[in-house]
Amino acid sequence: MSAEEDPMDQDQDQFVTCSVCFNTFDEHEHQPKTLSCHHTYCAMCIQNISQNKRPFLCPECRKVVKGITTDFKTMKLMEFFRKNKLTRKPSPPKNTCKYHDAQPLFFYCSTCTVPVCHNCTVLDHNRANGHEIVDINIAKDQHIQVLKTKVSQAQCIIKENQNHIRIIDTEVCGLTIAKDETINDINKAFNSLVALVNSKRKHLTTQALAVFEEKNRALKRQKSEAQGRVERIGEAQKSIGKIIKKVNTEEIFHNDITDICQELDKHSDIPYLNLGNNFLQFDLENGKTEMETAIANLSGITCEASLPSGVHIEPERAIASLQTSVKVQVSSGKGELLPHYPISLQIVHLYEADEQEEDDETDHQSSPLTVHTTACDDQGSYTFQYRPQISGVHLCQVMFFDQPIAQQHIIVESNSPIMKFGEEGRSPGKFIHPFWVCAGSEHLYVSDGTGRVQVIDHNQRYIEHFMIKGTKNQPAAAAGIAYSHEKKELICAKVVKAPEDGSHICNTIQRYTAEGKFISEFSNDKMKKAFLIALTSMGNIMVTDFQTDEYKVLIFSISGELLKHIPFNEEVVVFPGQDTDLIITLHESKAVHVCSLSGELKHIIGKDGFWSIKQPHLACMDNANRVLVKDRENDNMVIKVFTYEGIFLSCIESSDDKLNSPRGMAVSMDGHVLVADAGNSCIKKYKYV
Repeated sequence: MSAEEDPMDQDQDQFVTCSVCFNTFDEHEHQPKTLSCHHTYCAMCIQNISQNKRPFLCPECRKVVKGITTDFKTMKLMEFFRKNKLTRKPSPPKNTCKYHDAQPLFFYCSTCTVPVCHNCTVLDHNRANGHEIVDINIAKDQHIQVLKTKVSQAQCIIKENQNHIRIIDTEVCGLTIAKDETINDINKAFNSLVALVNSKRKHLTTQALAVFEEKNRALKRQKSEAQGRVERIGEAQKSIGKIIKKVNTEEIFHNDITDICQELDKHSDIPYLNLGNNFLQFDLENGKTEMETAIANLSGITCEASLPSGVHIEPERAIASLQTSVKVQVSSGKGELLPHYPISLQIVHLYEADEQEEDDETDHQSSPLTVHTTACDDQGSYTFQYRPQISGVHLCQVMFFDQPIAQQHIIVESNSPIMKFGEEGRSPGKFIHPFWVCAGSEHLYVSDGTGRVQVIDHNQRYIEHFMIKGTKNQPAAAAGIAYSHEKKELICAKVVKAPEDGSHICNTIQRYTAEGKFISEFSNDKMKKAFLIALTSMGNIMVTDFQTDEYKVLIFSISGELLKHIPFNEEVVVFPGQDTDLIITLHESKAVHVCSLSGELKHIIGKDGFWSIKQPHLACMDNANRVLVKDRENDNMVIKVFTYEGIFLSCIESSDDKLNSPRGMAVSMDGHVLVADAGNSCIKKYKYV
């Protein structure tokens, strides 16, 4: 029998054991690997956790893993422990019999459930007396197996209780949200009632004022009439009194006195005083009882529906730029499915902090993505669609009344090429530093450093090629190329080397048929290094000239007539925008402007935000008026997609197949973007819508 394990060995195990699979580290499949967050696991577990995808989350701290290295310190520690274990003297056995002079406990009495020594099996635990004796190692293994079973049972119980805790936490969260929503509904309801009461009060007040004015006018009118009569009768009275005082017979019978008497007789009949009913009152009792009854009958607080305590989130594979979906199933704590609840989804990108923010442990989030609810069935399943903008870790939150009740991290993969073709070489289908690519009606056209323009079908199969027309002593190549869908012609910027110093001269524009047959060419003294060309919506040729200190854009008719000369103060690349707009990439200003043909700035592409323009090289527009910008982000070349108004939509990072000195790019007829990746001598095709 071997002695029990040395406690020192047990202490050492924690340093050389994987905390996921509990296997001892070795130099093969269980080789120790350290993550960027400084947690160490074996190579096999890391492979299982990551599923060979980047990025992934550390199983312990849940941080995004930025890198993986071999843990040589742990490997040296393993070697040290191994040598130390071989040279260390074995410890004397500690488990000895207390009754028989420190005899080792080699046996186990199953009847008495105690370890025993050899003497015990003869004297006190004799088989003849009914004691069942087994080897201590066998008993130990059996006991360990029982304990392992108990541990497994405990783990199941813990897991079940943890699930209950999670459900209760979600229930409490939902209860709090429901409480807030209920109080909000109560306030809304009573605010509405108060508004109705105030409206009724205003109406009754207005009505009371109107009745008052009407009654008051009638009384004032009667008062005015009575006052008029009093004045007229008073005047007649005064006139008669004066005549009486004179006692002049002639005046008493004069006509004037007769008229005065007639005036008095006319007012002798006092008119009826029509005061009417002028006692204004508010009859509160008539509606008070009904109002009190209505308020008393308002619905009380009920708890008849279940809260969404069980939330299962099932995201589909997510790739930057491409639409994907998340399915959410909601149930009560008892497992009852809950359809047609106010469930919504919020998804945000968790981006890494800048170096100055590394000590800040708060989450850094972008603005929430636009999420659409596309389905809600009777089984409590809700389907949401969204379009991730960039790769990396995203936080998906299930919302109940616009408040989060559950969340899960979603790893969005980088948008890698769905297809690429070509490799370095001069044979058909291969390229030497491909410079430009453009999409024709039926084929793709690629120019490279060999002077060829290769014709490729949309399934990336080589068809043919033609050579750019030069001379025997001065061969030529094509820089920028553009395809005219109207005329079914290929427009090429011809490049030759100057015999004096070997510098590149590009002052000639050539026209070819779609099959590569030369049509015509024209030159212009203003063109020096006209490497890039594009076709405007009017079918004219737009040329970007890179002559140092003479940066300009020239617009020619298809026959070569110079229509417009637009000078710039810095190096630019210009492509046509909507109508007659220009999309201008400014290298020094590190910006992309949309301007009118007269040069008036309309707006700036990607001016603000986390994924704003950094170091733009080139921009173009697709058929849906989206603007694609070749930009540098964190020392990598990427393609950013914006709305025409400049709002960021998505980014083609190609993290798994990085772009290396990409040159021209074009949008194909089937809605993909093609990039001439000069450093990798190939053409890459990306899906972004």
